[in-house]
Amino acid sequence: MNRNAIRAGLFALGFISISTQIYLLRESYIVFYGNELILGIALSLWMLLTGTGAWLGRFFERMNDKAGFLLFLMLLLSVMPVMMTLKLNLYRAVALPTGALAGINDVMYCSFLVELPFCLLNGFLFSALSSMLGKAGRAFSIEALGSVVSGALVNFIFLWFFSSGFSQLLITGMFLTVVVYISFHTGSRVIPWIILPISLLIMALLSMIDTRGISNKALYPGQDVVEQKETPYGQLVVTANSGQINVYENGLLMFSSGDLIKNEENVHYAMIQHPLPKTVLLVSGGLSGAIDEILKYHISRIDYVELNPALLQMSVRSLRSFEKRGVFLHSGDARVFVRNSPVKYDVILVLLPPPSSLQLNRLYTTEFINEMKDRLSPDGIVSYSLPTTSDYISKAGEGLNSILYQTIKESFRHILIMPGNNSFFIASDAILSLDIPRMIERKGINTSYVNKDYLNTAQIIERSEYLRANIVADAGINRDFRPLMFFAEMKYRMSFFNRHYVIATLVFLLMMTFVVMNLNPVNTGLFTSGFTAGAMQVLLLLSLQVSCGYVFRLTGFIIMLFMIGLALGSAAGTRWFTGRTFRVYLSIMLMIAALCILIPAVLIPAVQTGIPERIIQMVVAAITILVSSLTGMQYSLAFRLSEGSSGRSIAKNYSADLFGSALGAFIIPLFIFPLYGMMSAGCILALLNSAAAALLVFNRKKFITL
Repeated sequence: MNRNAIRAGLFALGFISISTQIYLLRESYIVFYGNELILGIALSLWMLLTGTGAWLGRFFERMNDKAGFLLFLMLLLSVMPVMMTLKLNLYRAVALPTGALAGINDVMYCSFLVELPFCLLNGFLFSALSSMLGKAGRAFSIEALGSVVSGALVNFIFLWFFSSGFSQLLITGMFLTVVVYISFHTGSRVIPWIILPISLLIMALLSMIDTRGISNKALYPGQDVVEQKETPYGQLVVTANSGQINVYENGLLMFSSGDLIKNEENVHYAMIQHPLPKTVLLVSGGLSGAIDEILKYHISRIDYVELNPALLQMSVRSLRSFEKRGVFLHSGDARVFVRNSPVKYDVILVLLPPPSSLQLNRLYTTEFINEMKDRLSPDGIVSYSLPTTSDYISKAGEGLNSILYQTIKESFRHILIMPGNNSFFIASDAILSLDIPRMIERKGINTSYVNKDYLNTAQIIERSEYLRANIVADAGINRDFRPLMFFAEMKYRMSFFNRHYVIATLVFLLMMTFVVMNLNPVNTGLFTSGFTAGAMQVLLLLSLQVSCGYVFRLTGFIIMLFMIGLALGSAAGTRWFTGRTFRVYLSIMLMIAALCILIPAVLIPAVQTGIPERIIQMVVAAITILVSSLTGMQYSLAFRLSEGSSGRSIAKNYSADLFGSALGAFIIPLFIFPLYGMMSAGCILALLNSAAAALLVFNRKKFITL
């Protein structure tokens, strides 16, 4: 196999790898209810399994028919991207009860099974092709270049003009074209005429599979999928069942039609507290029937804000009937709207699902609550609700309630906890009352459920006191960059299904311990830089979600920028630094350590001061390229500090980098960031890199090249 064919193989490997990763992450985000921590778990397992495949690639040099074996593996690899999406959805449908929130164990098992075949082959093929090329840094650059081209095509063309299924089919076709090209450069007259018909057969079979149709039938059993749409904020699915309309966003049920009790509770518990409400801000939930209930108070203006414009477009006909009655529709980020609105509101109703994602959590933080208070009229009302009940509250539910209560308490003098089908947290600087049945009757509000026929004031007070008695004083404050409610909501949901993550986490950490014990000082540096890069990649995605609220659209773009940085850094490390390897390698480690402190120190104030989203996106993009460039440069330099470019050296260094990335993408975003915040995560990363640099200095005499 000539060198051009090897280069083509490396390029194609990067091409199919990054596109598959982007579509898998997007699909995982949808299947597991838009929980951004899924990105960390999926990326972590991707890197772990790819690193394992790269480590296995060290045995490739012992094989005889290298070209034939590589082509066979590449054919196997081409089948997997389309099938991975289907496997992911089928596992979710079969392994978990309908409506159950997937725990960390479930996500890890599912991601492991789905990613295992592709990632093992991907890592093995990279090690094999790199050893055949003989230049590890150059091989890394070529593979990264393929990733960049693929990322650009996916982000700027495929995601906008084609469905995910058709896009993956196109990518598979392009990859198979390269496989056929390589087969004609193996020196064999027989192999090309075997590879070509097999490639055509693979394309024909894959084009016959309706992955989306099969997935929908599995994920929404007994329901008819009426409409489905991919948006910058995720996937919207509308289903019908016995006359009831259900709207799902990223697999999470947003609302169902005809739920009268829920609509009345969402509106009247808070609205009745104000003596004469005239202006109302409704944050989500208007399509379920809440607007009809609000209009019973003779409101002069209702501003209804929905983040996803597709939700409003789906119901534009029914909503137009409200326009003449003082209802104004707004699509966009509620935080931006509240910040810029000139209107002073008497009541703000936040009718969101619980904060099961960072996208939702950012609307439960003290920062947003303070912004809402600035838009309230004197003695205005703000209302939230959580799916905890007053009949029995678990420790997890107690934690969730307590964090919201303490967060609201930072901004308001009075908080009413109203028990119902949900627990309602109604806040104001004015005095509030639980005697809701009497107030409804006095004002003459026509209701079917929220009235004295169904509600008893004495029982309401008793249940409310029970909820208040279970509020923990030191629960903590929910903040943008310390999302305690996000983590508490995840624990609360998992408590229902007895899904614990200790076992899965211990297994993962034991595997990492084995890896760390077999590192030398050089690839310890690669391990720590990979750890930092993996953690930073996910943290930057989470930061975008906190600041902008649409990481679903930007995930592929950030991954593409990361690969651009790796390609640039790897090329720079190969060409520019030839005689100062040790000092440059050490300097890069210290630069990465400094960046770990600097990045959150710059990013957190930028988001909190309300800097425009475009500027924040540009800052995140620049940080992504900078961190990944340093990582790519360090990867290239590592080979001159170890054993050259042998297949064994390539496998060890590449796998060390990926194993570090896997651990960083798992631990930091999943545990450190939600509980301790982004600044603490940065400090931990800085300490880790500093320790690795110290180890390198202590063992500097052992290296071949200084």
